[in-house]
Amino acid sequence: MRLYLQKRDTNQIEFGIIYGGIALVMLGAGWWLPVLSLAPDCIFKGLTGIPCPTCGSTRSVVYLAHGDVLSAIAMNPLTAVFLLAAIGYFFASLVSVTLDLPRINFILADNEKNIMRAGAIIVLLTHWAYLVIQC
Repeated sequence: MRLYLQKRDTNQIEFGIIYGGIALVMLGAGWWLPVLSLAPDCIFKGLTGIPCPTCGSTRSVVYLAHGDVLSAIAMNPLTAVFLLAAIGYFFASLVSVTLDLPRINFILADNEKNIMRAGAIIVLLTHWAYLVIQC
């Protein structure tokens, strides 16, 4: 992996602001709207009896919106971690854009990309196993 600083182009899209903005909208919806009463039951869990990898995501968002981080992580760890990371990325991107700072980027070799893909699959399967055991 090679890390380097890259000067931001004026026409460059800031995905951190986009993804973080979506995360903030989700938290706002979890705070203001009765999301739990509007959300349908999981069809996958209804058919198979086991939770899907996203079961508990809505409750996790609502708990995070109300500041209960531990309950959010208990409901769906992957959703809570990604939501918190997106919010952190939002603020980092906002500071980078506002102060015109260079961004940290990285380049992965082909074998490193395969390792990252395998790692992502392992994390997803481990997360799903956690949800199944918790249920």
